[in-house]
Amino acid sequence: MSRPAPLTLPLAAGPPAQPPSCYRSLRHEHPVCRVRMATGDLAWLVTRYQDVRLVLGDRNFSKAALLAPDAPKIRSGALPPGLLFTTDPPEHTALRTRMDALLRPRVRTLGPAVAQLADDLLDRLAPVGCADLVAAFARPLAMRVVGRLLGISTADRDRFAYWADTVLAVSGASAAEVDRAQDELLAYGARLAAARRARPGDDLVSALACQGTAIDHGAVAALVATILVTGYETMVAAVANAVLVLLTQGGLPHPWPAASEDLVEEVLRLGTFGDALRSRRALVDVRVGGVLIPAGDVVLVSTASANRDEAFFTDPDRLLPGRPRTRHLAFGHGVHHCPGAALARVQLAASLERLSARLPGLRLAVAPEQVVLRTASAESAPEALPVRW
Repeated sequence: MSRPAPLTLPLAAGPPAQPPSCYRSLRHEHPVCRVRMATGDLAWLVTRYQDVRLVLGDRNFSKAALLAPDAPKIRSGALPPGLLFTTDPPEHTALRTRMDALLRPRVRTLGPAVAQLADDLLDRLAPVGCADLVAAFARPLAMRVVGRLLGISTADRDRFAYWADTVLAVSGASAAEVDRAQDELLAYGARLAAARRARPGDDLVSALACQGTAIDHGAVAALVATILVTGYETMVAAVANAVLVLLTQGGLPHPWPAASEDLVEEVLRLGTFGDALRSRRALVDVRVGGVLIPAGDVVLVSTASANRDEAFFTDPDRLLPGRPRTRHLAFGHGVHHCPGAALARVQLAASLERLSARLPGLRLAVAPEQVVLRTASAESAPEALPVRW
């Protein structure tokens, strides 16, 4: 079989709240194919569930190697080394272990606080009758939750939102703007770590900064940047995508079910529908889906395609809470499984429950095909989500 010409990214958008339509044919005909990235460099695109899971879980595919000077360029601006999502084990393991140990107990008790923060926003929204749910709810809620977790002052939260949006290319910033935002974010994190070492509070930065000599200011700054960027943007995308999925598949349940874990997981599976791709670089020659990936090549995996793979999920485009196979890849897989996953689940469950309770009759204010997804970000989500109630 002849190899097709490389596809050009980003791919054409699919139907409302669904991945690009070409993924179905790619899974069947060319599950590992060549693509040309927005930078002009070539990469491999992987679309089947089992192949995506293999790449994400195989240590022969590296995140850190993407930063090498000779690596094909994925984006404008270079991510700094030392962040959780730009390192490999053992450096990554040390950072992740510290962060998880401090983050998990805080996340477990965060649900009621998230619900209260959501209610504070909905107190102002409910009487209005219409809004852009991304700008008026998903973004401010995510920033308040992350701000509370890190102990960031209200005055600094707008700056953090700008840094996160710029670093992840949500805002379409230039390479120089991305680099400047990264430098400012890391410098702020270092100053914050020093301040909390001198005067600790009851927040995650203080807990990280006060671990004695086990972790230096630079490492704390990198972890703060990781939590901010991955936590904030993951939560915004999770809430916006979940609401869009529910509104295009019958609406939010009212009342919200008491046992909603299966519904939340199914919404997360279907909520990976954009063209955001996770990237790795092959350290050695590796065979994926019958195709030999040469060492040094970049591999992009589509969790959106994997989560709709009919070979793994029965009737994959339907919302079916309680389906027997729920091992979706919305938060990735392997050592780089999203560190903000637990936080996103807590916020998503609390957000959807409060939206169902406070905004009965919630519906789209535009036709589903008019909802525009951003494509320049690590997390695909609606640019805006106009709704009425």
